[in-house]
Amino acid sequence: MVRSTKLVASALAVLLTVLVSGCASSSPEGGESAASADGGLTTISYIDAGSACLCSYPRLQAEAQGYFAQQGIEIDNKTSIFNANQLIQAVAQGQADIALTGGTAPLASAAAGKLVKVVAVLGAPAPEQITLNNQTLEKLAQKGVTPESPYQEKLAALKGLKIASAATGSTTDLLFRQILTLGGLKPDSDVTIQPFSDAAAGTAAVKQGASDGLAGFPSQTTGPEADGWGKVFIDIVKDAPEAANIPYIVVAVNPDFLKNQPDAVTKFLKAMTQARDDAKDFSQEHSDALHQKFFASTSDAAWKTGIEAILPVFTGSIVPTQELADNLIKVYNIGKPDPVSVPFEELYDTELVKALPDA
Repeated sequence: MVRSTKLVASALAVLLTVLVSGCASSSPEGGESAASADGGLTTISYIDAGSACLCSYPRLQAEAQGYFAQQGIEIDNKTSIFNANQLIQAVAQGQADIALTGGTAPLASAAAGKLVKVVAVLGAPAPEQITLNNQTLEKLAQKGVTPESPYQEKLAALKGLKIASAATGSTTDLLFRQILTLGGLKPDSDVTIQPFSDAAAGTAAVKQGASDGLAGFPSQTTGPEADGWGKVFIDIVKDAPEAANIPYIVVAVNPDFLKNQPDAVTKFLKAMTQARDDAKDFSQEHSDALHQKFFASTSDAAWKTGIEAILPVFTGSIVPTQELADNLIKVYNIGKPDPVSVPFEELYDTELVKALPDA
């Protein structure tokens, strides 16, 4: 049973944000949209953060390499949403069958009484980075703090800065707040966190100087250095690996769809494992195909640094574990006066993923 009082109201307010019009319901009861498409493929209603986000690498690679078709499925990709809570809302309400989303979003949904099932962990640990623009880096350098300084000195140097981030309550936002809190800073007063509903808008704010830096993931965080106007200041995986050990990207499924269409979910997971296998041995051919199909506007230098930074998180086991779940709840609850507790078996379903070879 989910235990929460004050948080339920706030979580409901976040989750009831109106979905973009592209998320029209194709399967109101869940599990209805996996009908046979032309050519005998099974259609899955799907949603994620968008093609411009390397956090969706497994889906992008599976699409670029034709792995979905190989598994006998077709992805009906709904309008992408750069907001994990809204992604989960779409799945919980049956407006999408499956989503790739940040690990904390299913917890917010559970707190609001809208359960989804997490069937796989595609990425862990969370490769969150804090990138600053050149002007801010120069100011800090004059104070003796650089990207090569000790971690605690870099954290302290964030005080007073304006940092662009993803939407409030997202995995990006919550992990950033945890990092600040553990470092002795008050997220709501020592740092001005500026939430953006679009990654490109947040990046533009930093580049133009409206924000001092951004909290995010490659390639959003690595692109500025490649393009000459910023640099990664803090890399959580390197600087504070214990804080990063949470599910970064998970596969969330509508419970009715999981119950009624387990074969379709298994086929989807098989396509994800094919894409993740590529991450372990990413060839130049793989790189070129993915770059050209989804990131053609990204410079060669920015693409190279981004893909090299993100691939390692997609190479571990995809089976959800109690340890990762416990770590995630700690991140989700930090600073909350009324913590949420979600039993592992209530939120996670590992039956299908454990049956996959080499999972």
